Amino acid sequence: MNTYDVIVLGGGAAGLFCAFEAATRGRKVLVLEQGHRPGPKILVSGGGRCNFTNLYAKPSNYYCSNPDFVNNALSQFKPKHFIALVKDRRIPYHEKKDGQLFCDKSAKDIIDLLVHRTEASGAKLLLNQKIQNVAHSNGLFTVQVKDQAYQASRLVIATGGLSWPQLGASDLGFKIAQQFGLKIIEPSPALVGLAFPEKEMIRFKDLAGIHLRVGVSCGDWKMEEDIMITHKGLSGPVILNASLVWEPGHEIVVNWVPELTVEETFQQLKKDKSSGGRGEFRVWFSERIPRRLAERIAWNAEARGPWAELSNERLLALAKDIHAYSFIPTETFGYRQAEVMKGGVDTKEFSSQTMECLKVPGLFFIGEILDVTGQLGGFNFQWAWSSAWAAGQVV
Repeated sequence: MNTYDVIVLGGGAAGLFCAFEAATRGRKVLVLEQGHRPGPKILVSGGGRCNFTNLYAKPSNYYCSNPDFVNNALSQFKPKHFIALVKDRRIPYHEKKDGQLFCDKSAKDIIDLLVHRTEASGAKLLLNQKIQNVAHSNGLFTVQVKDQAYQASRLVIATGGLSWPQLGASDLGFKIAQQFGLKIIEPSPALVGLAFPEKEMIRFKDLAGIHLRVGVSCGDWKMEEDIMITHKGLSGPVILNASLVWEPGHEIVVNWVPELTVEETFQQLKKDKSSGGRGEFRVWFSERIPRRLAERIAWNAEARGPWAELSNERLLALAKDIHAYSFIPTETFGYRQAEVMKGGVDTKEFSSQTMECLKVPGLFFIGEILDVTGQLGGFNFQWAWSSAWAAGQVV
């Protein structure tokens, strides 16, 4: 029997961070990663440059069925603390916008930072470890891997969520949660595109690749950011964030020109009508929105035809369509294209200060496997660091 103080399942962002924090405290730590390399999702994140945190991360940037849960972890380990590690490693980085921090060179720099600190702290990292069984008896956890068994009094589940299955994501964390009788909030893809129904697929046919800044709302939620039309639906930052609140059957509303009101647009359309349909608004609109898209926006039974020939009633219908194009997505683009997973193991099962399971002493869950999902922009990595740090101080 190979005995350790702490066993961490998962060699990704949260798992490695927790491992070196625990090992730095003198704990004998083992990290078991099922893949052939550590942190595969880190490597592809941020377009290969890893949006490793956000300067302005705060609890309101996260979605959780237990909203107050993230407060403690985020207050204990803040963005500035991870930035200090990045600076200490002399990794060049930059702020893209809105506090989003990216590596100048490659996401591999973040992986190297984590692996270096893990190894330097004395923690042991083993790759290609397929977990076959986890048992718990007399205060000890036994993890079976092929013909090896490892034992520890502390077990940390950092297996991640279900997004990016092509990179090795699995449901191991959920199986362990079920084994110990923990409640699970139904998981689903998040920070992901939303698919058009057939009617809208026809409407926006051949417009894939067009992107622009718009306003999007879903129920009471709203945001202005970039949108992108794809061959099967809508994507881009604003839609990815909308997917955090969207549920099947709910409507997505797009305001193509959020800088104006419906009334302002209606008045401008009437002015253009009086000038034969070639007025200032038409010119501005064709510059603000690609012409092909503008034509599709106006494509409905109430506002079809040259602007100069439309009645005021139809011009008003066109103005409303410009400001409130709506559709009900059929589904998301799925886990293969999702940045993260929403839902997960219910945070009410854990201490918000230590990430320890309330029912099973010595069992910890950290990172994406928990029901905590951040907005786009580095917030999910910050949750990985903060939750891992909290557990790393006590395991």
